Amino acid sequence: MKTFQLDCSQIDSEGEFWDLYLEVIRPDGAEVFGRNLDAFWDAVSGGGPGWPGECQITLSNTQKLQRRVPRFFKGLERIAGELKAYPFVEIVFGTA
Repeated sequence: MKTFQLDCSQIDSEGEFWDLYLEVIRPDGAEVFGRNLDAFWDAVSGGGPGWPGECQITLSNTQKLQRRVPRFFKGLERIAGELKAYPFVEIVFGTA
C-alpha cells in the first residue's frame, strides 16, 4: 500500500489544502477533481475523480489548518472516521 505524507504546516485555507493534495498525491482525475469535501469523499470512498489509489494518507502539522478553517478540518476528520468502513484509503492524523 502506498503512503503519502501531507505536511499542513503552511496551509491557511481549504484551497491551499487541495493544492497540496494534488501536488503530493497526483491522484487519478486530478484535472476534474472538485476540490471540496464532497468531491474528496467521492474520490476516497468510491474511486471518483481525485482517487489517490489504495493508500494511507497522513496529515501532519494540522494545528494551523484547525485554527484557520475549523469547519473544513472537522470535515476531514469526519471523512477519516467514515473511511474506517472502507478497505482502500486510510486517513490518519500525525503530529510531526
